[in-house]
Amino acid sequence: MEIAFCIQDPTQCDTTYLYEAIICAANGASAWKGVYAFASREAVNWLFEDPVINRFVTNGGEVDLVVGLDAITNRQTLQRLQDLEQLHEHFRPRVFWNEVVSLFHPKFSDFTYPDGGRTLIVGSGNLTPGGLMNNIEGYTTISAEQGEEIDVSALDDFLLRHAEEIRQIDNEALERAERNSVRHVKRSQQEGRVTISSPSRGHRAVRLAPAGSDGSVARVDRVLIAQVPRAGERWSQVHFNFKSIQEYFRITDINSHRVYLTQVGTDGIRSTVEVRPCVYSQSNMNHKIEFGGAKGKEYPDSPPVLVLRELHLRVFDYMLLFPGAEGYAEVVELLGTLQPLGPGMPRGITNLDILESVWAE
Repeated sequence: MEIAFCIQDPTQCDTTYLYEAIICAANGASAWKGVYAFASREAVNWLFEDPVINRFVTNGGEVDLVVGLDAITNRQTLQRLQDLEQLHEHFRPRVFWNEVVSLFHPKFSDFTYPDGGRTLIVGSGNLTPGGLMNNIEGYTTISAEQGEEIDVSALDDFLLRHAEEIRQIDNEALERAERNSVRHVKRSQQEGRVTISSPSRGHRAVRLAPAGSDGSVARVDRVLIAQVPRAGERWSQVHFNFKSIQEYFRITDINSHRVYLTQVGTDGIRSTVEVRPCVYSQSNMNHKIEFGGAKGKEYPDSPPVLVLRELHLRVFDYMLLFPGAEGYAEVVELLGTLQPLGPGMPRGITNLDILESVWAE
């Protein structure tokens, strides 16, 4: 049996996000019981659109998921869970209808495997973007092989004891979750919160603690400039050499590590987060990461350029610049002055100060 306590710390280069721990545990599982206080539609989409979990549920893996209604979980989240229930025969989402305690607040996943093995993940993170990768959280992973026992009788007792409170998602549950949305909007208005973060310099990147032991601190606001190869009709799946994957994206395990990408338009509008695996291509021995901003667009006469800004571990803002666009010529000229990052198409790492000196806008 293996027990590992983890701190999800986006400022630490060797951290493992809760999202990635769940992905790793789901790989090869036959069943997944999850109980979480809060869930959001965005996080549910991330998980169940991920190739590993999508394959798990498509191949008949059983999912028994209970989420709370006390806060955060809104109508859109429950409707997405209903959609997944319709798509997958063995997907069973339910809600905890809390009228018994002040707050329903557990967060854990229990995975079982065909050979009798088991993985239990218990911690502070919810099924929300913050809980899965944005926040500093703590969690413990307990892995048991065939013949080893993890005593989860308390979970069975809990499900039995609160059978009346654990209900299907019905219209009453949807209406209760709708009130969470209303309360969140009112609270944001009262506190004067801005709900869309600015893509400007004011969007602060964190300091990443170095993976080494020299006591230095990794550079803040690392920027990657990368020409995008044509690569046929699916050029949105951008090829990167091994050096780029390890040194800039900080991916060391392509099976479970993910990159979290947000496209920023030249108008300052931020798109939704794209959670992407790193796929290794056997044909050309390169790694590929898909960028949604390129999907459906024709490849131009000259290579487009990706400009990525590291916010924290494996989390990036990016802009996709086409020939003739504002900033394209300046960025290409800057790229020509940078130390090449491995073989292939020109790629180089710089920082936000240098980028701003050649392209102030």
